[in-house]
Amino acid sequence: RAVFMNPTLKKIISFAAAAAILWVAYYGSYLPFRKSRAYINTLNSMGSINSFAEFKERFSVPLNMPSPIGQEEIVRNTANMVVNFIQQTNDPSGIDDAINFVETNFRPIIDRGRGMSFTQNLYILGAMHELALVKTKDLKYLAPSKNYYLKGRELGQKRPQFLFGLFDIYRAENNVEKTQEVVNQILAQWPAEERIKGAFQEFLDRVLTNQK
Repeated sequence: RAVFMNPTLKKIISFAAAAAILWVAYYGSYLPFRKSRAYINTLNSMGSINSFAEFKERFSVPLNMPSPIGQEEIVRNTANMVVNFIQQTNDPSGIDDAINFVETNFRPIIDRGRGMSFTQNLYILGAMHELALVKTKDLKYLAPSKNYYLKGRELGQKRPQFLFGLFDIYRAENNVEKTQEVVNQILAQWPAEERIKGAFQEFLDRVLTNQK
């Protein structure tokens, strides 16, 4: 005997299916498309941006748009542009503003503690703070840079970017023991790395001279 579905139940199921399709289309397609389109439009307007305040205002639009995908990539790409800005300016307040902007947008991603490009994110942040340290000589950037490099090394013991980053940071701290430790690891992995040998010897000579 044929069993027929209750007409009311059939309508409810049809409505629920249609709502699910609309939800997937909205969150899975429309929001990512709108966010990426806004970001591309902002990139295309770069030629008319005359200050970091204007850069921040314009890029905040796509960065603040909700989307289930795309945020991490946009944050990382924007951070790379901010690093270029830091390289080109000598204004300490501008550098501080730039770093705060990147940190604010990266914070939810870093707090999540995972992702396919998580170590790359850590390296960008560590390198950004190290660059700010070099540009301004302000030691407030030293600890954040070191922390990001250390987290990166924990996740990838043999990744050269974190080892070389820590080599720079430990030298900035005049920490001979930790610098030697990093040098030993680098040379164990890349015995022909002559540059690191020379840089380490220069560091030792400087430390000894300062102690006299």
